[in-house]
Amino acid sequence: MTAEQPALAYVYDRHATANTVVLRLRLQVCAQYAEAQGWMIGGWFVDEGDDALTNDRRPAFEAMLNTIRVAGVDTPRVCLAYDWDRLSRDQEARGLLTRRVLHLGAWVETCCGEQRRPDGTWVQRARLTTAPITA
Repeated sequence: MTAEQPALAYVYDRHATANTVVLRLRLQVCAQYAEAQGWMIGGWFVDEGDDALTNDRRPAFEAMLNTIRVAGVDTPRVCLAYDWDRLSRDQEARGLLTRRVLHLGAWVETCCGEQRRPDGTWVQRARLTTAPITA
C-alpha cells in the first residue's frame, strides 16, 4: 500500500420512509465529502424500510462488509456515513456495527470528519447535550 493510493469509500445509509429527498441529500453530501478527501467511491449501500429500523437485519450493511472484505487489505477502505445515526441511533448497536468494519481493517468516518480507526484512534466532534447552557 502506498501513501498516495486513494481510499475506497463505501457509502452507507439507512432510510425507513417513502420520501427519499433527505436520503438523496445525505448521499450527495457523502459524495462531495469523498471527492474532497480524494477518495474513490467503492459502492453505495442503503438499508431501506424495515431493514433500516432493525439492528440485527441489515442486508445492505452485510453486502457492504462483503465488498470491503473482497477489496482486500492492500487498498485503504472506509465506510463513509453522513453521521453516526446512519449506522444506528442506539449507541451499543452502533459500536457493534463499527467494530465489524474495523475488524476488516477498514475505518468508519462521518461527513463531519469523525473517525473510528482499527488502531483505536477515535476522532469525535463536540455534541450538544440536554444539559442547560449557563454563562
